[in-house]
Amino acid sequence: MKDKEKEEILNWLCDVVPLYRQAEEITHPIAQVDADGLPVDLESLPYIVNSLSPILSKVKKMPKPEYAKLRQMQKDFRLTLEACINSAKYRMKLEKKWSRLTFSTAVFWTNLAISFKKSLSLKMKKMIRDFDKGGLL
Repeated sequence: MKDKEKEEILNWLCDVVPLYRQAEEITHPIAQVDADGLPVDLESLPYIVNSLSPILSKVKKMPKPEYAKLRQMQKDFRLTLEACINSAKYRMKLEKKWSRLTFSTAVFWTNLAISFKKSLSLKMKKMIRDFDKGGLL
């Protein structure tokens, strides 16, 4: 790996890791599901939507990295945030008015959010571990 790529990765991680860690704490309740595959903690759902939306805006406004692996991780992070927001929105919608379509959509977004979170978590942990030099991250 070239020095330029290492520098880009380190700079990207310094920008993204605080947002990622903040989102990770906020999205934890999405993975706590009932027997139907829906988030259990209904009280945290409005907080999830309200807190993740500004993070998602920041991620969308970030410049696209030159390094392909970072571009993909940035896209994965954006998709994870969107899936978590949609999971919370559809779960809240289901509480107001139950329908099969809303139920199916809520389960879909919840499963997608959980899957994206797990995948992104593994990638981020590996990259952070590989590039955390002297506690910079």
